[in-house]
Amino acid sequence: MARRQRGGRCRGGGPPTGRALALLVPLWLCAACGGTAPVYNLSLTVDEGLPAETLVGDIRAGLPPGAGPPGGFLLSEGSGESAVLADFHVHPETGVIRTARRLDRERRARYSFAAATLRGEVVQVEIAVTDVNDHPPRFPRDNLQLNISELSPPGTAFRLPAARDPDAGRFGTQGYALLEEGSAAGEPPLFQLRYGRPEPLELVLLQRLDRERADAHRLVVEAWDGGSPRRRGRLRVSVRVLDENDNAPAFSRSEYWARLREDAPPGTSICRLRATDPDLGPNGEVRYSINRRQSDPDGYFAVEERSGVLRLSRPLDREARALHRLVLEARDGGAQPEVSSALVSVSVLDVNDNRPAIRLLYLTESGGPWVSEGARPGDYVARVSVSDADEEGAEEGGGGGGIALALLGGDGAFALRPSGVGIFFLCVAGPLDRETRDLYELRLVATDGGAPPLSAEEPLLLRVADLNDEAPAFPQPHYRAAVSEAASPGTAVLRLSASDADEPGSPNAEVRYALEGDPAALALLRIDARSGAVSTRARLDRERQAALELRVVARDGGHPQRAAACRLSVRVEDANDNEPRFERQVYRGRLPEHAAPGRCLLQVKATDADADQFGEIEYFLYDGFHYYEKSKAFQIDPRTGQICVSQDIDREGDPTTYDLLVKATDGGGLSAQAFVRIEIEDINDNHPVFEQAVYVTSISSHTKPGTEIINVVATDRDSGIYGAVMYELVPGEFSSFFTVDASTGSIYLISALGHLTRSVLFLTVSARDGGGLPSATNAAITVNILQTALAPAIFERSRYAFSVPEDAPEDSPVGTVKAREPPDSLEAVSYRISSGDPHGKFSIDPQFGVIRTQKQLDHETQSVAVLTVQSQLGNSPVYSSTQVNISVIDINDNPPVFLTRSDKVTISHTQPPGTAVYIAHAEDKDSGLNGAIKYSIASKQSNPFSIDPSLGVVNLTRTVFADKQREYTLHIAAEDCGSPPLTSFLMLTVIIEEQKMGPTLVFQNLVYQVEISEATSPGARILQVKAHSLDLHSVTSKLTYSLEPSTDSIAFGINSDTGWLYLRKHLNYECTQILSFRALVSTSEDENLRQNASTSVIVNVLDENDNPPVFMCESFFFEMEENPVPRGVVGTITAVDKDSGRNGQLSYFLLSDGKYFKMNSNTGEIINWVALDREKQAHHQLTVLVTDHGSPRLNATAAVYITVRDLNDNRPFFPQAAPGHGLHLKVLEGQPPGTLITTVFAKDPDSGNNGVVLYSIDSG
Repeated sequence: MARRQRGGRCRGGGPPTGRALALLVPLWLCAACGGTAPVYNLSLTVDEGLPAETLVGDIRAGLPPGAGPPGGFLLSEGSGESAVLADFHVHPETGVIRTARRLDRERRARYSFAAATLRGEVVQVEIAVTDVNDHPPRFPRDNLQLNISELSPPGTAFRLPAARDPDAGRFGTQGYALLEEGSAAGEPPLFQLRYGRPEPLELVLLQRLDRERADAHRLVVEAWDGGSPRRRGRLRVSVRVLDENDNAPAFSRSEYWARLREDAPPGTSICRLRATDPDLGPNGEVRYSINRRQSDPDGYFAVEERSGVLRLSRPLDREARALHRLVLEARDGGAQPEVSSALVSVSVLDVNDNRPAIRLLYLTESGGPWVSEGARPGDYVARVSVSDADEEGAEEGGGGGGIALALLGGDGAFALRPSGVGIFFLCVAGPLDRETRDLYELRLVATDGGAPPLSAEEPLLLRVADLNDEAPAFPQPHYRAAVSEAASPGTAVLRLSASDADEPGSPNAEVRYALEGDPAALALLRIDARSGAVSTRARLDRERQAALELRVVARDGGHPQRAAACRLSVRVEDANDNEPRFERQVYRGRLPEHAAPGRCLLQVKATDADADQFGEIEYFLYDGFHYYEKSKAFQIDPRTGQICVSQDIDREGDPTTYDLLVKATDGGGLSAQAFVRIEIEDINDNHPVFEQAVYVTSISSHTKPGTEIINVVATDRDSGIYGAVMYELVPGEFSSFFTVDASTGSIYLISALGHLTRSVLFLTVSARDGGGLPSATNAAITVNILQTALAPAIFERSRYAFSVPEDAPEDSPVGTVKAREPPDSLEAVSYRISSGDPHGKFSIDPQFGVIRTQKQLDHETQSVAVLTVQSQLGNSPVYSSTQVNISVIDINDNPPVFLTRSDKVTISHTQPPGTAVYIAHAEDKDSGLNGAIKYSIASKQSNPFSIDPSLGVVNLTRTVFADKQREYTLHIAAEDCGSPPLTSFLMLTVIIEEQKMGPTLVFQNLVYQVEISEATSPGARILQVKAHSLDLHSVTSKLTYSLEPSTDSIAFGINSDTGWLYLRKHLNYECTQILSFRALVSTSEDENLRQNASTSVIVNVLDENDNPPVFMCESFFFEMEENPVPRGVVGTITAVDKDSGRNGQLSYFLLSDGKYFKMNSNTGEIINWVALDREKQAHHQLTVLVTDHGSPRLNATAAVYITVRDLNDNRPFFPQAAPGHGLHLKVLEGQPPGTLITTVFAKDPDSGNNGVVLYSIDSG
């Protein structure tokens, strides 16, 4: 009990009595409180549950010590409905407080009222009801069922409802206890309780449950309070164990054995397997299967899924496999099925199902089915072995024992000789003669001892090898022939033939011929050892020897050699021929275009061995050669042979090559002809011309330096270096802000424009060709500077290259350009062609950038179009541009064209074979193979002419001296190499003119051509040139051969006696592909009577694969940004090879990392074809192989390093929290501010700034 003064005193008269006190108390208290009456506190306590009239306390105890009698109390609780007056009796005169009934703290724990004395003192009374342990702990319900999986790990907690106790303090719930019903003594507990304040009550699993041992557990959870004695409450918990697939099926045996006949039909039952699984429902349902990866991949067996019956699926063959070992699996029906396996061994029982096998081993010298016709009886031919794959003693008769072998055919020439079990020898039994019979058809028949027996048959074709027992034989003993004394060396006289009865194609029947007899005759005639063709070896002279007598011997190639002979008589006939001879058959000259008329460029020279008027030569251009108009460009001096230009020639407008025919006629009417090819050389007579005089473009003031602004194009009609155009910026006010690519004409920004106030810049670009001629008019470029922060849409490439055939119909797609809009831009990109298409042949889709043809294309008019395409972002005035190179692919739409439909040429009837009589020339406007022309003679009738398919030179193939026909009509076809080929025809009339002959010295060929590899060693012979005299009345003296000194002939030498050319030093195709020089011949007579002749020798050097490919760099480095889609071309690898043709043709291959990258084998482009993720692999190292197509192939390798740039494609994540779930933390109440609760960290796989993580707390 406590007392405390709170205020002053209240004044008043005598004390009222009875009901008046009760009525006056509220007013009194109010007056006391409003005044200065003192207020004292009195605190009392009483236990709950005590009987009525229990003394609680005295109000007077609240007054200060020494205070007089209060004279009674006035109470604030004056109403009959007051809770204080209902539970307590307060005596107003004495101030004694007693209980009116039993108190319940859980119903009301505190009471408060005020009592005032008549002196004005106020006592504030506080009564607290103290608790007693009158309630036990109680659970919300008496019983609870829990379902717990048998796979739940130890430590798993299950929430239980807590017990509630209305009592307070220690009388409330203090703890819990766990009781297990039915558990055996000594067994470790399966559960325990975990509780605390304020943590919830949890049942914790201590051990993993096993449904197969116990499918339910009964527990009792007891709650107790802190009273004395303790009060308790109970909760009965029933735990049902849920089945999980934790047991694998178990076979009754680990291995099964079975036997099965190899002729058992499919579907035969072999055995039954049984496996059990103690799990419930689908977890305990067992299905059977065969593990095909470990056994029976060919599917010979099958098992029934439900019953486990193993059956045969395919026919067996014991000889192929006698034992099958199967791995069978039993799999239950769980979501994650358990599997067990057993081994089944099936032995295959043999039956007689195999025929005997016959094997031959030839014992002849050749090791094949051949026997010499000289073999004697008893000689071995072959070893024969027989076997049977069936087992000895197998059912139905058994296999290999007792095999019988029989020989059929041969008419007694061969027999079998047994030698051991299953071994026989095939021997000769009678005489053999290949000329009588060269082939024997034998049959070997083997029969086993099975029931029924099986047999096999082996056919044997045995050939009789030849012996050289026959000699060659001529059809007649004496042969006669005639030959003209004008015949060239090598002229065919006749052909002899001898036959040999021995085996055709064998050395015994291979006949070789030889001449024997007079040495003088042997020096003039020769015979081909293989064909028997007799030809002249040297020039004949009838006046010295009119007849030749020799003996021809034919010998075979057998051992020993056999021979036969016959007689040969050759009569030499008289001839007469002489004509002029040009020093060269083909003359070449060069003339610069626009040379002044009258300028002479070369001189042709012809000589005639005749004297006086028959040796005088006159020259003229043959009027009927090619078109008449072409010959007007040149004229020839009839006496000196000087060829001069007669009119102005423009290489760009007129032909670049002129082919002319020069004819030399002597005083007797004999003539000769030569060809002249004149090439027109280009001079720098054309200025570069821009495709546009004015170019206009717009760029942003924020355009970055290095950006391509626009591309200007100028062309020059000249060729070579004179047609190469170089560009340069003309210095001006704003030229320092730009630069131009001297070779392409692309203009680039090199300085920022943000500080400029001008909105328009003017530039001037000039062009100059390789000869120094400037463009007649410079290109003016207007650059509009747009003061905007908008970035333009940038093209993915600064240049595009497309190709389109010239016959593509209008509106055909050519290619697509693509510009990327800036990040976060919502504007659409549009496209337009700004320059390079003055004739409107192309159009572009403004939305998708697809370039299409708008007009018909013509490769011959324009083979390449260079377009400038601009992109615009929405309505932004800022553009970006790119260059598009479009190659117009040639198609074969132009046939070859002759300059005339018909022509006529006259030759002497004494012209030797090989003489060039005409050059057919056609032109084709197409390019490549479509423009390559090959010539042929389309005439069906036989004629003595041939044509060079590439040069169009018509040659005489034989002499026409004895021909009665004096005119030949040739239809010369010019066919291009296109697909399909196009053809034109020229009708050439060749008139044979009889002329009076005269002596001369000529080569057999006007032009000698030979191909030689650059790998040929020095000293090797290349070809032989031969010359002879046509003077039938003179004796041919010794001829001396030489080479005209020149830079091309220095690599060669010639045998002065035989005319054989040989190589003196190594050739190099990469330096020179064609070598042209002259071979000379002269007689050794005195200077006045000496005769000379010359011929052209053209050596084509063939390339060998002697240079390996070389990469432009040892290592290549590329960067690309990661992307969820493949990026296509990453970069291009380039290598070069000095060789040509297939030796210089390169192919590229990727030796590593085919997962993410591929390679274009033709272009060397590395292509990304699988999306890259930098977080998985930031660097890729590739190895690239380049190889040529030579033989053998040469190659090289290079390393390629590709770095994947990071893209911010990964969100930060908290590794502490499961994906999609928050992070839950616990903190004790009452912790001061600043207390560390936990530390969280997040990860971001990106790199650089993309991987930097910033933290913040989101209040939501």
